[in-house]
Amino acid sequence: MPFPASWRRLAPCLLFVGLAACSSPPMRAADGQDPRFQPASASDMLVQTSWDLARWTQPGGGLRPVPHPSSTTRPITVAFIHEQGSPRMMGFAGCNQFNAPYTIANGLLIVRSEPVSTRMACAPQAMALERDFLASLTRITASSVDNTNNPQRMTWKLSTGDTLDFGRRVDPVAGGQRGPSKLVYVNSERVPCSAGAGRAMCYQVRDSASQPWQFWYGEITGFNFQPGVRYRLRVVEVHDPNPPADASSVRWVLDAVIEQEVVSR
Repeated sequence: MPFPASWRRLAPCLLFVGLAACSSPPMRAADGQDPRFQPASASDMLVQTSWDLARWTQPGGGLRPVPHPSSTTRPITVAFIHEQGSPRMMGFAGCNQFNAPYTIANGLLIVRSEPVSTRMACAPQAMALERDFLASLTRITASSVDNTNNPQRMTWKLSTGDTLDFGRRVDPVAGGQRGPSKLVYVNSERVPCSAGAGRAMCYQVRDSASQPWQFWYGEITGFNFQPGVRYRLRVVEVHDPNPPADASSVRWVLDAVIEQEVVSR
């Protein structure tokens, strides 16, 4: 059956559109995501930064109490890294360590799935704050920083009407020569050991679960050790050019708590 004249006039256009569609490269998914949703690393102004939760403003202007850094309290923290090209956020939620995949789209921080956390129990008030903080990660409707080139303040707006403000943490590696990172196990108790001219309490560490425990005479900067808990840490080895007298010239700086397990006594 002959085609109408109008169709014959449109045929070259339809052929061009069809060829263009066929010539487009197929989309490849990474981690189940449309690749158009994956940002370039250059657009992620948060990568390699870490933050303390400084203020939690509730709808109506009231402030919710949050822990602040001191000798007895540990703040809620968030850090952003890229692991093998995949953006991941991690930190301390008040009782437990957490991590979750994230992306930056048009400047908006998007947490792509529910966070995964360890399962330590603590005081009911702290547990309630942690529960609400972890829930907030997937409720971010707007996010901003004060300076995209060197951010020092970060703000999240939530669908609940809450506002969370964060302050940039100081790089704990400053002041020493940074070495490679490594994974280590830390036993659930510190034990007496000989250090220099006197006695000290040392960590028990090992590189793998099959090795015997060995003393670690140095410090682990940023590590909040709790007796009765066995840890697996990712640490950065730092060489101090001018260590204190009778102190090791090598110390570890905590990068992330990978695992933690309560050990029965």
